[in-house]
Amino acid sequence: MATDCVVDGDYLGAYSRFFAEFVARVNPNDQLPVKVSAYDVEESELVGEIISVTLQYLNKTYCPPSLQSYIVHLVIQAIKSTCKKQPEICGLRQQEKTYAPLKLMQAITNEVNEICRRYLDNSRLALLPPPSSTPQVTVGATRNSRRKMEDRHVVLHDLHTIFNIQDDTIANYYAVFDGHGGQDAAAYCATHLHQYLVESVHYPTDPESALRDAFLITDARFIAKSSTQKLNGGTTAVCVLMLNKKLYIAWVGDSMASLASNGDVIQLVNPHRPTREDESERIRKMGGAVVNCMGVMRVNGFLSISRAIGDVPYKPCVSGEPEVQCVSLDGSEDFLIIACDGLWDYVDERTAALRVYRQVLQNPRKYFSFLFIISNQCLL
Repeated sequence: MATDCVVDGDYLGAYSRFFAEFVARVNPNDQLPVKVSAYDVEESELVGEIISVTLQYLNKTYCPPSLQSYIVHLVIQAIKSTCKKQPEICGLRQQEKTYAPLKLMQAITNEVNEICRRYLDNSRLALLPPPSSTPQVTVGATRNSRRKMEDRHVVLHDLHTIFNIQDDTIANYYAVFDGHGGQDAAAYCATHLHQYLVESVHYPTDPESALRDAFLITDARFIAKSSTQKLNGGTTAVCVLMLNKKLYIAWVGDSMASLASNGDVIQLVNPHRPTREDESERIRKMGGAVVNCMGVMRVNGFLSISRAIGDVPYKPCVSGEPEVQCVSLDGSEDFLIIACDGLWDYVDERTAALRVYRQVLQNPRKYFSFLFIISNQCLL
């Protein structure tokens, strides 16, 4: 799936067509228009849940990326207001102080429906802000032979509009989470890590520290939740924040990101595997072991990655603390590939880049700006 910004200048026309198509497809009898979270939602998790449900719902009908962030912002404001005035509508359980995920999802989707209906009015439509400049994104994923899809990806354009950060900068966020032992950890990260990033006291002045905060808070809250709501598994994570002509890359595990510029390719991630000498030493200092299992080095004989979010039985040997790198952008960059090992186990960075360059040359009008390719499996 490719997502492009509005480039023909007629953004109001594109928005009008979206609203008309979206409203025409609304099924008032559908009680489950999007997937429901596997856990009760705490107050501290509310914003992430609103964003996740809203984007899932909007993207059932193609929503222009330049419009998504503004609609999400409106939904957040409306649902937070409803939670204060009429919390029962959003499924608040007073005794537990948590929201029932089904009722919350229905409140969110109903609010999206109402907002989209309002913008069928051309006088309201004309008041929508013009699109900001956002990179093109191409996304692909496949479940292969798994019973359930355990991986997740996230594309969030114009993060500051979504979270109502009042400044002149544009921040875009992209992430891949490669789940294992179940989908819970990847799903939780895909819903909440960006929320904790923006809520960090370090954001936006110190993005590297904010990313570290976000990873550690996500890990800690998932671990706490797993003990009360029977959540399982773990996940790798590679997250990219594009802000102020810089890429901030944070990761745990072996999902990676490579940057192509003028035909050259740079791998931005040093994957966390027990074969890394520094990782092996860290694991042993924490009382763990690195064991050779049929030619694969594994933490305590099980995990082939040395850092992850979740994986409660292997803490603290399997750390949730990320490595973070910052890369300055000078305008010569062509594209960034973010992917899990379902891609990198089959093609190296240069082969992947060559295939992307070939595709761009074959379709020069389709790809007109810096491009993000996000993949959960080998799709090139």
